[in-house]
Amino acid sequence: MVGLLVENPRGTGSYRLQPNYQRVTRIGGREVRVSTNRHGMPWRDVSVEKTDRRRRIAFVGDSFTFGCWADSYEKAFVGVFARSVSPERFEVLNFGVGGYGLSDMELQIQEEVIGFSPTFVIAVVFTGNDFRDTLLGAHKEDLVDGTARLNVANLRARVPEEYLGFDGTLSNACDRESTVLRWLDELSAFRLLSPVLGLENLCIDFAVNQNFRMYTFWSQYPYPELAIEGKDAVLSTLERMDRDLEARDVRLAIVALPMMEQVYARVPAGEDYDIELPQAYLHLFARERDIPYIDLLPVLRAHVERTNERLYLAGDTHLNNRGHQIVGETLADWFRCCVKTRRPSEPVSSR
Repeated sequence: MVGLLVENPRGTGSYRLQPNYQRVTRIGGREVRVSTNRHGMPWRDVSVEKTDRRRRIAFVGDSFTFGCWADSYEKAFVGVFARSVSPERFEVLNFGVGGYGLSDMELQIQEEVIGFSPTFVIAVVFTGNDFRDTLLGAHKEDLVDGTARLNVANLRARVPEEYLGFDGTLSNACDRESTVLRWLDELSAFRLLSPVLGLENLCIDFAVNQNFRMYTFWSQYPYPELAIEGKDAVLSTLERMDRDLEARDVRLAIVALPMMEQVYARVPAGEDYDIELPQAYLHLFARERDIPYIDLLPVLRAHVERTNERLYLAGDTHLNNRGHQIVGETLADWFRCCVKTRRPSEPVSSR
């Protein structure tokens, strides 16, 4: 979105959101309000200093955490979480920025988030491109008129040419088992009505794309060397984040947010893929270090199998309002259940 991003004022890499940004745009035929507060957060106005005894929960992440494309930040999953998780006990802060990888989040935590004195930092890892963006680092993009453009020189310095070539492989809609539904799919009127009737064909035949920039690259099996480098970059960054936050008595928690192809895949594993691979690496890492962790993939897959409901915006990779609602409510339940401050007597895993 033009003008939304600004250079990091510290000059250390990455970028930030424009403070006091207000714009109404149209996405999928409806109005979407994009706004930031005076600190450049996609959130209501807050003070840097705590004004009451509530513990602060800071979310960091990419465009999903930012709230694309919920109608407003209140309907994004961080807003839903904030309303659902005992507002009288916790104050929630949203630091999500579109395009961020873990390298950007780490820098943002050090330079901005810590200044707000959080008790918890929840890092939302999008399994579609956060491995990629973390490997490319905090200098992966340049700003042009307030929008981020991939730094091609940085890309080619870090990624072998064999992973940048064109690959037209896509995950396509499954063939309908019903002859009648296959025939109805040809009718434009039925395609318009099918979501209302609960008959939309959301099933996907998952297919791996060998281009490093494509989401399905990160679910291929076995992992190529470059994918291992991306995975290792993410885990190393999370380890540093956990260590630095722990030194400040701040609890890190990790959320794995799946891409649409994982949620709607008809078959979760095949000869050359396993949709759960990115999550498996994150889960093992979190378990070994006693970091609270939730994988949203089983929750979202179970929901769509039960309801055949669209949770992602048609023609886009981001959650719709309903998807944001389910994610926010699920995270609130998980937080109440499973995310606690580290007790002083609790042993810390060796690193």
